[in-house]
This record gives sequence, structure tokens and C-alpha cells, in this order.
Amino acid sequence: MTGEPLGLPRGSVRAVMSVAVVLVAAAIAAVLLTREPSSDLTKMVVGGWATALGNVIGFYFGARSTAE
Repeated sequence: MTGEPLGLPRGSVRAVMSVAVVLVAAAIAAVLLTREPSSDLTKMVVGGWATALGNVIGFYFGARSTAE
């Protein structure tokens, strides 16, 4: 046993979980956009998802630039 979760390389489980969250959010947004593109719920969900994604990307690159 290597001490890492599921015996995978360090960061693998976190990466799989991150990709799964993004895919589920994208699937929900896609379903809402195809069924009711102009509803308030669709606008809130898609807008919130885009805002959250922008925050994550900004934090990642901001933290990365200060670490170098």
C-alpha cells in the first residue's frame, strides 16, 4: 500500500473528482439550455456556473503567478 487514496498517484483522485463536478454542472446547464433556454432558472444556473468557473480560473492563475 502506497498510502495514497486507491493506490493512485498523488492528485489523481482530486483530479477525477474535479472533472466529474465540471461534467455534471455542464450536463445540467446543457439540459436546461435545450429544454427552456429563456427561463429564469436556466439563466441563474448557467450564469452562476460561468461566474464560479471564472472565479476558479482567476484564483488558479492568480495564485500561480504569486508562487513563481
